[in-house]
Amino acid sequence: MLTNRVKGVEYAIREIAAVAHEVAKSGKQVYHLNIGDPVSYDFPTPEFISEALFNASKKGKNFYVNSLGVVELREELSKNLKKNQNLDIGADDILVTSGVTEGINFIVSSLIENGRELLIPGPSYPLYINYTNFYDGKPVEYELDEDQGWEPNIEDLRKKITDKTQAILICSPNNPTGVLYGEQKIKEIIDLAGEYDLPVLSDEIYDQITYDKPYVCPASLSKDVPVIGLNGFSKTHLVTGWRLGYLYYHDPENKLEELKNGIAKLARARLSSSSVAQFAAVDILKTPSNHTVDMVRKLKERRDYSYDRLRRIEGISCVKPNGAFYLFPKLDLTELGRWKTDKELVVELLKETGVCGVYGSGFGNYGKGHMRLTFLPKKEILETVYNLIEDFLQ
Repeated sequence: MLTNRVKGVEYAIREIAAVAHEVAKSGKQVYHLNIGDPVSYDFPTPEFISEALFNASKKGKNFYVNSLGVVELREELSKNLKKNQNLDIGADDILVTSGVTEGINFIVSSLIENGRELLIPGPSYPLYINYTNFYDGKPVEYELDEDQGWEPNIEDLRKKITDKTQAILICSPNNPTGVLYGEQKIKEIIDLAGEYDLPVLSDEIYDQITYDKPYVCPASLSKDVPVIGLNGFSKTHLVTGWRLGYLYYHDPENKLEELKNGIAKLARARLSSSSVAQFAAVDILKTPSNHTVDMVRKLKERRDYSYDRLRRIEGISCVKPNGAFYLFPKLDLTELGRWKTDKELVVELLKETGVCGVYGSGFGNYGKGHMRLTFLPKKEILETVYNLIEDFLQ
């Protein structure tokens, strides 16, 4: 009865959570370092944001809205893109989505079919792999070079472009590695996309969560190459459960007109994203607040502590992330000796200690031999977690 395309769907981040649920049922304490949800830790949604949602509903904004998004919100997003990234993106070139997840679905379903290929960074957020496979395409991973701080390997990217390639994905800051692509690397990817007449997809959900380097927006570096940006409110504004995102089109030569119209059809077919969340988001963008800056300050301390602890554990090496809130340590399975795969190690770690991370192979071929851990929890919890990992590996 079940289709093969659904049978093939895998999502390690949530699948390990199912194992954690069984572990918790046995009475063992579980330390959830698997899901990147700051609101689940000590980063509560700011009161003015919660009130904005309440007020939107109380004022009767509980109806279907424009399928492309509330006009006032799109206008505010346009101003925001100009202010933060110096992009001239009109409201008509912005589409509000139910989280970045829906935006990914819209784009991949509109580009991919019959063996068409999407070039994605490896390691990569698994949803890009899943949706490309789901729509009968082929996800092709280009290397993020761990020896070079997980920066993209441009020559490897060039070698993997074929006549079936539909687009190149940039995910910066990257999930799961935390790498923030350097400006020169982004320019090289854009130039390569222009050479082969390909659009660039830019996943920017962590653009305001950076530490040692400034964020560089790919669209700001592109004169004629079309760039589709994906972003949202979940991480930066601490409203993960609202499921509110958006995509924008930087399309100087109108190369994306057919694609844009096709995606708009999909948006109309699903009616609209949450009305009250959209009206509340207008207030978020209009209200000055330091909540993101404060969050990043706390996260930087936890990143520094986590990186220092992990790299001292025998059998583990780690690149210091400069964006998002994940560490992606390499597991020396040969030295450690007891496990054949990263998944075996991570599952046993969970069952024995209660520490729940995500096995790196869930992020594609380049993720094998790694695990992803979020450093969102308080330092006291992180200290306990790293002690447990160290004892377990010994």
